[in-house]
Amino acid sequence: VPPFGADGVRVTPNRGISSEEQIWHLRAALNVAALACQGPVWDEISRNYNQYITLHKARLAQTTKLVDADFVKRYPGRNGLRVRDTKMTELYNYFAFPPVHSEFCDVSLAKTRELIALPTASLPTYSVTALGEVDGVFIRFYNAFEQYQRDLADWNLRYGPQAQMIPASTTPTTAPVKPTTR
Repeated sequence: VPPFGADGVRVTPNRGISSEEQIWHLRAALNVAALACQGPVWDEISRNYNQYITLHKARLAQTTKLVDADFVKRYPGRNGLRVRDTKMTELYNYFAFPPVHSEFCDVSLAKTRELIALPTASLPTYSVTALGEVDGVFIRFYNAFEQYQRDLADWNLRYGPQAQMIPASTTPTTAPVKPTTR
């Protein structure tokens, strides 16, 4: 469960990143959705995702170059791209979290529909809001999960079985059964 930051908001992989990384993370989320969200309700996601990639190809290529350059700058040498790859693996795993699959797919469907109608110039601004909405699916789950843990602990304190110490006895409480002979 991602912890809370000093600002009281969960620190997910989508927090504290540049505007270029927000575009990149949204693309990653929708890539996961295109692969993972199957069935009649969500089949449109993969078609919309492919159209999004085609429509915004030049801007997405620019974003990739800028993100790569930033990682190389922050982590000099070949290490920068290795760090980027590791973070991307973590990000893809984050978006593939099973307990939120349905809600993630529903939100992703809405985002892919919006993206194919979006002018490319609006992609950076849109990505900030859209990524926040996608991330909100996970944040709501983690908040609800922690609330469940608190509620369960409270319930156990109030109503749960209390451990009782039963003294060990050295004498049996029932007489041993003697075997019968015929």
